[in-house]
Amino acid sequence: MDQATSSQKKINFPIVFHFHQPVGNFGHIIDVAYKVSYRPLIQTLDYYPKVKVGLHFSGYLLEWLVENKPDYIDLLKKLVDRKQVEIVGGAYYEPIIAMIPDEDKFQQITLLRDFIRELFSVDVEGFWLAERVWEPHLPKILEEANIKYIFIDDYHLRMNGLSEEETFYTYVTEEQGSKVNVVPINEHLRYITPWKPVEQTFDYLSKNLSLEPERLICLIDDAEKYGLWGTTHKICYKEGYDGTPWMDKLFSMVEKTPWCRSLTLSEYFKEYKPRGLIYLPTTSYDKMSYWVLPTPERTMLENLIKKAKAKKLENSQEILKFLRGGFWRQFLVKYHEANNMHKKMLWVRDKLRYLEANWGRNEQTKKAAREIYKAQCNDPYWHGQFGGVYFAFMRHNVYSYLIEAEKIIVRESESHQKLTPVIGPCDIDKDGWDEILLETSQINIYFHPFYAGSIFELDYKPKPINILNTFQRRKEAYYTKDLDFIVDRWRRYAFFDHFVEEDVTLEDVKRDRYGDLGDFLEKHYETEINQAEKLVNIRLSADGQVLCGADLVPIRVSKFFEVIEDKNQIKVIINVKNKSENSVELIYLTEFPFYLTGDLNKILFKYDKSQSDILTDEEFSAKTILVHAQDLDIKLKFALSELYTIYKYNLYTYATTNGGYDTLYQGTVLAFRIPMKLDPEEIKSCTMNITIE
Repeated sequence: MDQATSSQKKINFPIVFHFHQPVGNFGHIIDVAYKVSYRPLIQTLDYYPKVKVGLHFSGYLLEWLVENKPDYIDLLKKLVDRKQVEIVGGAYYEPIIAMIPDEDKFQQITLLRDFIRELFSVDVEGFWLAERVWEPHLPKILEEANIKYIFIDDYHLRMNGLSEEETFYTYVTEEQGSKVNVVPINEHLRYITPWKPVEQTFDYLSKNLSLEPERLICLIDDAEKYGLWGTTHKICYKEGYDGTPWMDKLFSMVEKTPWCRSLTLSEYFKEYKPRGLIYLPTTSYDKMSYWVLPTPERTMLENLIKKAKAKKLENSQEILKFLRGGFWRQFLVKYHEANNMHKKMLWVRDKLRYLEANWGRNEQTKKAAREIYKAQCNDPYWHGQFGGVYFAFMRHNVYSYLIEAEKIIVRESESHQKLTPVIGPCDIDKDGWDEILLETSQINIYFHPFYAGSIFELDYKPKPINILNTFQRRKEAYYTKDLDFIVDRWRRYAFFDHFVEEDVTLEDVKRDRYGDLGDFLEKHYETEINQAEKLVNIRLSADGQVLCGADLVPIRVSKFFEVIEDKNQIKVIINVKNKSENSVELIYLTEFPFYLTGDLNKILFKYDKSQSDILTDEEFSAKTILVHAQDLDIKLKFALSELYTIYKYNLYTYATTNGGYDTLYQGTVLAFRIPMKLDPEEIKSCTMNITIE
């Protein structure tokens, strides 16, 4: 090729930054991201007016910026007005859009579109796909919402067998004739920026120049990566790799390099058509697809990838091209805590849909919908290694929004139809088995008859909070051998029925290393439901066997829960019956896990006349217990029928940080140890009243 032809080669180089904070995140945390990333990035961009970029802000973060950083919004308006910045749309509260109802997809896209129009006087054409979770049904709703293009990883294209060079173009995909343009995010640039000198980015671009005017390579990434992660603030805005800040050098080289064309994606699509039709597989970005796998399989896959990248396997490149992990929605199976939140969201959404269908939409139902939309934010529903569903405060926020929505729905329904109290079967978690939902004006109790007759959700509506928002301790693929982690055999639900040895200690129970002498954790419990005008109750019963010495003894356990409308107290009666012909001695153990939000140092713990703190693991005997979250003024009280030995211990898990682990508090457990001497056919009753206020 002659020099003249070579000099005509060019590349389109769109740059897009994604700004997001989880709904309900702490203001001081957002402010740190603003100071080290958001502000310096846009200030630097302002110095280079020839560089064009796309910017996506999730709705919650944009609200925060409007309220707390008006000067920043003014700067953004300036860049938008001079056509340097294109504002990219999305779903307002950053859900995994495939996991929410279609009506909510449309409404969340519209909410953010309208907010952007109000702030910047522009209409959005692009769409930020949260975590790039793609499912083939999405083009229909995206076209209905007037979305012209979306971003996906080039990984999505390579799953179809496309070569790297074939990912340097845009494509179009469709569903039932509805179309949307597809813009590939370049994986190589995503991994080297800003961790390598800018010259390496331009070296990569220069090797892929073309005479084809439509060829493009996109640098599209999270804004937090450029300033918040590790040492990137120093790299991007202070020293770079040669004394020049990395971001200054990037924008400067974009302006000065003749073969590098800076443009927005809207400008690109005004000039060029997509290369052709493509159908994308159901996937997300590469690491997400590994993280969703069960821990042993994730470990196997990640080890295989490491070996292939190190070229330690025969046909390593071919293996890497076609290796893929799992399906994003499987996070809802991997972490039942995520599934419980997701299915409660759908349950509350159905309540709102029923209300609006029968009595219309008004400002209050719109407010309830907003609370549900907030609860759809993606961050609490999955986990890679940094947090997500492992963050108890994020899970609390989800429940808080949904309970608030429920309260609005009940208030709006009262003039038409009384909604509480109510108790009945419903497969709320969509596992094929009916749970029992008990709802009053003050509390919700969700029972799992087919998971050992346990309680998996206890909502106190006035605050609002799910008291049982705890977390099962698991082994994760990123745990190292020297990490002292504990694995729970069972979910962290309330009122399992354990029978244990006499010598079982607090440490045994805390570390879940004791033998269970009964088989009740394998039982499906029978249910008996009763409801009067204001009183609702349920009895859960099961017959099982308990190993006493060398003998298996037939035992029946019955648990009775009673609630009165407008009361914030639960009466619990546990009956253990000896169905054998011989006298037996048993140690019965049942647990109540709980999570109260706020400052842990301000949670007062009292039992009888003694006082402790929430973070101390201890064994004690008492008839009364008070847990008081003083900064939130939430009290959890237990009044017991007898003096019981109680083990109190705390649940902790781990998530990775820069160079180490974060220890995450997941709640506190009260384990009630009750010795029993039972003659034939004798019943031992244990009674407790639980009050939340």
